[in-house]
Amino acid sequence: MRGYMIALVLTVVVSSVLASSVSAQSVIFNYTIHVDFFAYSCSLDIIQVSLYDSAGRLVSEASSPSGGEIAIALRMPTPLAGVTATASGLATWSSYYTWPVSGSGSVTLGSPGDYWVTIRMN
Repeated sequence: MRGYMIALVLTVVVSSVLASSVSAQSVIFNYTIHVDFFAYSCSLDIIQVSLYDSAGRLVSEASSPSGGEIAIALRMPTPLAGVTATASGLATWSSYYTWPVSGSGSVTLGSPGDYWVTIRMN
């Protein structure tokens, strides 16, 4: 009988320790921000992108050597209300003229998932 009581107490202690460690883990919010660029009558090269949260804090950076779309995965411990993407790079026209371009765009976020931002490069 005494062995049964000790086993029961140990089971309760181990269960409570495991339950507290599981509840101590934080929830992770996963977002994927797809950033696309366009510029009229020219091609884009070497685009640098920075993502900022609604408080203006930098949350991620990425680059696109070809000037195509970038998908940036975010894993955040707290939900985000929105992000602002700023981009800078080079525009080329007729492979003779190259000049710097930049732009920005914002998106409001809801539940974790995929979101798209299109940036017009000027």
